[in-house]
Amino acid sequence: MIKRISLKIIFFVLVSLVVYFLHTIGLSNLASHSPISLIQVYIFNTVFTVFLCVTAIVLSKTEKYADQIGFLYLGSVVLKVIFFFLLFYKPIFKSDDFTNIEIFNLLIPIILFLIFEVVVISKILNNKPALKNDK
Repeated sequence: MIKRISLKIIFFVLVSLVVYFLHTIGLSNLASHSPISLIQVYIFNTVFTVFLCVTAIVLSKTEKYADQIGFLYLGSVVLKVIFFFLLFYKPIFKSDDFTNIEIFNLLIPIILFLIFEVVVISKILNNKPALKNDK
């Protein structure tokens, strides 16, 4: 299990770095200035996704929570949105207007990491052994 968790962490961090650098290269070509630091958005999403996936993997091994992983994930998505807005409250609500490019730049990491989370959670749920009553 430690090897599985370590590989997922390494994968998330490497993909985060690659996508961040590709994103900043594309962003420099557009010459857009966002009120929110792009590196902070990537760090927040990476940390939250790693924490969520590690927690889901660990909880999937416990009998008490193995059946609740999907519901716990849905709750964590709500918590992620709340934490994101708490962390980035001033830049989001105090800035005048976001351009479409700035909004798109914020949505790229959010959607990317949401896809990562869904893939990991779906693999966990698909590998779950069938219950006795399901046969």
